[in-house]
Amino acid sequence: MPTPMAMRALIVEDSPAMRQLLALALRRYVAEVDEAPDGLEALRLLAQTHYDLLFVDLNMPILDGMKLIKRVREDQGFLGTKIVVCTTESASATEMQARSLGADYFLRKPVARRDIERVLAEAFPPPR
Repeated sequence: MPTPMAMRALIVEDSPAMRQLLALALRRYVAEVDEAPDGLEALRLLAQTHYDLLFVDLNMPILDGMKLIKRVREDQGFLGTKIVVCTTESASATEMQARSLGADYFLRKPVARRDIERVLAEAFPPPR
């Protein structure tokens, strides 16, 4: 597993303000952070670059987060990629669906820095 500072993260979020907030928080812990406004752009970036971590909104135009998670998990090349859902959705059925498709973590907006720290610590524990 990469150390957090050597990781690449992709934020897939249609809100420019939310992308900016997540990017600012992630840049404290992650070497490189890229952004995509929708799932289709995320797939284009994923075809070009390896990402260790995806932060995915569920409600986006063109290709929503659930469909993106499904597509990513169907591709064997992304087996080690961790997927973090960041959404305003609060229904437990939504979380269960996202997890059944392959999401590793489910965070509700607004996302606090401690939430990001917890996810990074769980997803990429330091070597012993």
